[in-house]
Amino acid sequence: MSNSCKTIVVGTTSDYIDLLRRKLPSKLFFVTSPDIRKKAREAAPEKSEELLCDLSSHDAVNAMIEHHILQYGLTLNGIACFDCESMLLASYVATHFALKYPSPEAILACRDKSLTRRMWHSREIATPESLCITSEEQAKHFFEKNLMPCVLKPLDGSGSERVFRCNTAMECQTAYNTICSFQKKPEVLIEMFVEGTEYSCDVIIEKNCSYPIRFTRKIHAPMPVFGTIMAYELVEFPRGNISQKSFMSMLVKAAHALGISNGICMIDFIVTENGVSLLEMTPRPGGDCLPWLIKKGMNLDILSMNIDVASQPEFHFHAPSGFTSLVGLKIHAHGDGKLKYIDSSRLMEDPRVREVYIKQKPGHLIKLPPEDYDSWNLGHIIFKPSKFISCEAQCMQLLSLLDIEIEEKRR
Repeated sequence: MSNSCKTIVVGTTSDYIDLLRRKLPSKLFFVTSPDIRKKAREAAPEKSEELLCDLSSHDAVNAMIEHHILQYGLTLNGIACFDCESMLLASYVATHFALKYPSPEAILACRDKSLTRRMWHSREIATPESLCITSEEQAKHFFEKNLMPCVLKPLDGSGSERVFRCNTAMECQTAYNTICSFQKKPEVLIEMFVEGTEYSCDVIIEKNCSYPIRFTRKIHAPMPVFGTIMAYELVEFPRGNISQKSFMSMLVKAAHALGISNGICMIDFIVTENGVSLLEMTPRPGGDCLPWLIKKGMNLDILSMNIDVASQPEFHFHAPSGFTSLVGLKIHAHGDGKLKYIDSSRLMEDPRVREVYIKQKPGHLIKLPPEDYDSWNLGHIIFKPSKFISCEAQCMQLLSLLDIEIEEKRR
């Protein structure tokens, strides 16, 4: 591929930009928010590699991209996105430059959880019963009608951000008001809590087929922030009342219902006593520590694969030959304030540990959820779990070997 032929990466973070540049030198062109670059600790790309612009208007972004590629003599062979918040912009850019990517309608269907649920219910795809509500009274009524635990979440939230499990009508009302305090609109999704084991997976959708890339069991944190994922356990396939053939067919049907016909998708789902209940699907690979976990456990670079899928007219997936069951454990801060230091020396002595990645440096400012779900993420640990102790217990044990000091902010 010519050095002038680039794949656009829209609206990602500075650490991903730095990582992707090292993986795929001279192959990418980044469209980045100036705020991201201003706060970045990493070295900035060359001016030809990165366009800094306000990402709020897709028409303005398209015009600036046109000017940039003309100025530097670039051609475009594809577009990729790694962040939920930037997928709609990526879709508009793809449409403008005739690049392969899901349509704006498909992105909106994925981002709006209420719309996702309606589309899946219309195709008889198993997913929790839910309702888009606009008041705390509606939250109370939904609970009182069903008299079962409920989950409240933003319609367009990412992952476990501002997700609340509620066991009473009053808790539903409180959760509704908490979510609305962090957004400018009144719409919130309330759904029935589904009992089971939660998993996520990455798959490749190719027309009427789907191919599994990875499966991980989600390990929830033993803390008041419901939905917070502490770790991911890499598994060959979920346990329970589920067959791979029927599940992969289900994912094709679910993707088509949302308007997705090709590309890498990340799916969250729950394996119940009766089968599978889908939670969400989004046309990007999983984030957090998952790319590092997949690389260590499967020798597969899913970030580069996402670029290959975007840039190659005919991408042929070859399943990885190796597999090691590993766990990716996130390092979360335990309080608000300024990070003074992280010492991982005791942790590195543990024979289970395969990798420790410290993302933040001393001086980093931390705010805990629900205010901020990014700044408390300090890094991750990849480890080979013992067969004789639960993964949950091992996660807590390994985290106790970290020495973290945070200078709490003065009140």
